[in-house]
Amino acid sequence: MSAETVQLGTHRPRNNSSTAGGDSPIAVARESGQFPGHSSAPRRKLTVLMAGPAHAAAAPGGGDVQRLRTAAALGAFGVEAVLGRPTPERLAHVDCLHLFGSVPEHLASVAVARRMGVPVVLSTIAWFELANCWREPRPMVWRACAALKFLGRAACPRLPSWRRRLYRAVDLLLPNSRAEAAQLVRYFGASEERVHVVPNGAESRFARGEPDLFARGVGGRRFVLCAGRVEPRKNQLGLLRSMRESGLPVVVLGDAVPGHARYLARCRETASPRVRFLPRLEHDDPLLAAAYAACGCLVLPGWFETPGLAALEAALSGAPLVLTTGGATREYFREHAVYVDPDDHAGMRRAIERAVRQPRNLALASHVRKNFTWQAAARATRRAYERVR
Repeated sequence: MSAETVQLGTHRPRNNSSTAGGDSPIAVARESGQFPGHSSAPRRKLTVLMAGPAHAAAAPGGGDVQRLRTAAALGAFGVEAVLGRPTPERLAHVDCLHLFGSVPEHLASVAVARRMGVPVVLSTIAWFELANCWREPRPMVWRACAALKFLGRAACPRLPSWRRRLYRAVDLLLPNSRAEAAQLVRYFGASEERVHVVPNGAESRFARGEPDLFARGVGGRRFVLCAGRVEPRKNQLGLLRSMRESGLPVVVLGDAVPGHARYLARCRETASPRVRFLPRLEHDDPLLAAAYAACGCLVLPGWFETPGLAALEAALSGAPLVLTTGGATREYFREHAVYVDPDDHAGMRRAIERAVRQPRNLALASHVRKNFTWQAAARATRRAYERVR
């Protein structure tokens, strides 16, 4: 069976009546941490193969961190997570295939798993919005076509596309938020019974960063921190334009995504003398936690975030957050963050200048610590595996 002709799987997700109220498809599952007090012992040991896009190694991002941290946390819930490409040799020895990211290459992997009778779940990590079609740094004709396709899909979710084939081919979709789940139903006709929300998480070590480790390198604290891959979708250029009239120091922490070296060059040309560009830090590097602890606020000004792992990590340190209105940010951070339109440069600057004057946000840190841990994500993921076995 080719990737083009892959059909709906034969493994159907099962509802488990032992969960009070059942698995609401457009609501965070009880075990996600949103509903404390629920626990259940794993029924049996499971082995799961976890795979992301082939390009993830060249441009590591939140999706890859999500895969690795979920894998590490699953052991406590009776799941052995195997990392690697979904080859027939590996699939022959696992109970489930867990794919990360909405990319066309996953269609071929699903087809192989189907032939071998292995159920598949997909962490979609996606967001769909008309305005984003126009923000792409592409020719006008390309953007117009993208906008027309979006409007067509909004009017008719049955329109064929590789995304629709992929979302219908897997046994269960694992979005990171209720908002993302609703989009899968609205724009691609995914059945609500095949949606299982799994929250993102952050590690407790980010609450214990040593600010001086980072402050010594940048010459002080209370700077504006923008952490993440440098690419148009992350809108670092908009942030730098908004801060040209501000006297606040800014640190852009991250590498350019392959193919976006010119975008990084534009960011450097636009930046004021008070902006420092620093290379990406490994996720386990103590300097990353130190950067969160030292900054005056974290800014994620991108077109959307789902919700942005850097925001969850910085929140544990109590850093004030200035976040895009796009994506699932409000669902995660509620009243504990400030939200800005990524196209409103003046509004962004005002929000940032207010944020850096604020003390550490202990209520924000407590909110994330209680609701968004990798243990909660792993517990919800284990339930997803049970539904397809």
